[in-house]
Amino acid sequence: MSYFSKKVFSINLDRFATIYVNEHETLLKPGSDSSADYVFISHAHLDHIYKSTQDSGAICSEETFLLSTLRGIGLKRVEEPFPLFDSGHILGSKAILIEAGDETILYTGDINTSPLGNIPRQRFPKVHTLIIESNYGNPNLVFPPRSELVKEAVDYLRENLSKNRPVVLMGYPLGKSQHIQMILDGLLPDVEKYASPSIIRYNDVYRLFSLTIENKSIMYSQSQALPKGYNWILYYPNISGRNAFMQVLKKKYDAVLTVFSGRSLLEGYEEALGIDKAFPLSDHADFKGLLEIIEETSPQRIFTTHGFSKEFSRELRKLGYEAYDLNSMRGKCIRLF
Repeated sequence: MSYFSKKVFSINLDRFATIYVNEHETLLKPGSDSSADYVFISHAHLDHIYKSTQDSGAICSEETFLLSTLRGIGLKRVEEPFPLFDSGHILGSKAILIEAGDETILYTGDINTSPLGNIPRQRFPKVHTLIIESNYGNPNLVFPPRSELVKEAVDYLRENLSKNRPVVLMGYPLGKSQHIQMILDGLLPDVEKYASPSIIRYNDVYRLFSLTIENKSIMYSQSQALPKGYNWILYYPNISGRNAFMQVLKKKYDAVLTVFSGRSLLEGYEEALGIDKAFPLSDHADFKGLLEIIEETSPQRIFTTHGFSKEFSRELRKLGYEAYDLNSMRGKCIRLF
């Protein structure tokens, strides 16, 4: 039975992807300072955790609850009053479905139609209204085939390692770093592996949910214990290659600095970050993946948010959809039904 099937209600949407239900709020994205009955936490990246949760029930997965607690943000998790769907982004990431009689709203949160490292993604239902992230909502942002990308990365890493040049593998410490470990560790079996403490602690949570990640030696930025003269790789948070620690690694060990980010599709990314090589391996859907979600859910109305939301809504209108860019709304609130 729908959560609202026997209630009189109205639903409105503001530019923060905040859905107002029965004059109360279910917050789908940070941005509003208002109190709320429920706060939806789609996943544990800090730009998606609504911090003012003292009087609100947090709707989230068990994984997100644990990861948020590890990040120092206490949540009061409640029994889920809305259906949640695996979104394929990181461990515990979810989309939320709000049902109201025959009307339905799906908010995707961050999504990936080709999840990395065995992260689950469920098929979404057909809905009346879709609110979709648009981080790669530009037609030019299409990732190469995963198998080709992984082969290119492994060949590049092996070439440098064969020259006794160690490699730093950078990615966001929660999510991306775990995913590239799950992909690359088994393909580089004879290489000594290190990781920063911030990555190690999230590895432990992934293992709690049966996602296999090899044990690593912990590497602290102040340590001088890395070996010279033979192969090693270091998993490290995504930072500038001009960072003092990165410069030490380059000068002392002749290390190669690599980054895994979908943003590397953007012109000048490597130069701006001051690194040797970037690979467009992302835990977001690219432009084609976003269109897959549109086709899968067959919405009558679409709201785009995050990233290239303006461009994506424009492309969707060209395809005949009723589409709106939430980021362009200023002080407005749309009545959904």
